[in-house]
Amino acid sequence: MRNKKLFIARYAVYMMGSQGVKVHPLDVHEVDCRRCEAGCCGKKRIAVPGDLYSRLLQVKETLEMKEGAKIPMCKVINMFADVLCPALGKIPRRPLKIKQFEEMISRDIMYKARYTLGRLMDAPDPRLAWVFIELGLRDWFIAIHRLMNAQPRLDSIEYVETFLEKLGITNRYSFAWAIRNLLNNINYVRVIRRDDKSRYAMDIINFELRYAKDCQGWPWQTYISANNHLPTLLIILWRYLNDCVKPQLLKQLEEEKKRQQQQQVRPTWQPAYTGWDVVKPQYNPTYNYNYDTSNNYYYNTGL
Repeated sequence: MRNKKLFIARYAVYMMGSQGVKVHPLDVHEVDCRRCEAGCCGKKRIAVPGDLYSRLLQVKETLEMKEGAKIPMCKVINMFADVLCPALGKIPRRPLKIKQFEEMISRDIMYKARYTLGRLMDAPDPRLAWVFIELGLRDWFIAIHRLMNAQPRLDSIEYVETFLEKLGITNRYSFAWAIRNLLNNINYVRVIRRDDKSRYAMDIINFELRYAKDCQGWPWQTYISANNHLPTLLIILWRYLNDCVKPQLLKQLEEEKKRQQQQQVRPTWQPAYTGWDVVKPQYNPTYNYNYDTSNNYYYNTGL
């Protein structure tokens, strides 16, 4: 039995090629696992990407030729359950009901940035600020693949790590706290909210990036809609902070430093006044013997 599994595994690797399985997300086969008592990966039905299904089908046909009998596809999947089930578990399925599908698009894609950035502004510490960003990115990642009925190449946690890596961020907590402080500073960003709701539930409509108009080479507009995708807004805000706000602050500091240096008067050195002018004496000291009651009186007068 062990040699049989080893043969099948080697054959599957050979058929898939050295590059691994290339997933075509829109080509998905649903496998009926009810013929197997335990199902497939604990489910009665499971979606298998098309190219992977074709490889498994070749393995299935090879086993049927060797066994001389038909073998259900669920049995083939269960033979590689330790490898396939973690990967197949990443396939996000569309909700069955149209109403659920609409709610998913609204909550996890279209208005996700509004909610996440609104809660980020209220975060009391860097760790909680990062939690809001991480959960928002993961929800968006899963929802966008559900919308496209696509098979993700990586899970949501790996996506967040890749997102930070591409932005060159090494400290996620500092990143979240910097975005939080940027949104709460009215001098840099004016957050425009709806006026018909309470403060907690008030949705963010737009962001006015006040330094963007003076930022050379800025590719976006001054007003940014909060209905953008969450990763897009995070990238815009991070670029705005590093490309526009920080250079302007450094420029203002340099101008203030020069202004203070120009206002400062450098005093020329002068000796302290002692009441005695060496060149033009103000008075000639004299000795009055009438008030000398010491022995010097007799010495000075010769008496």
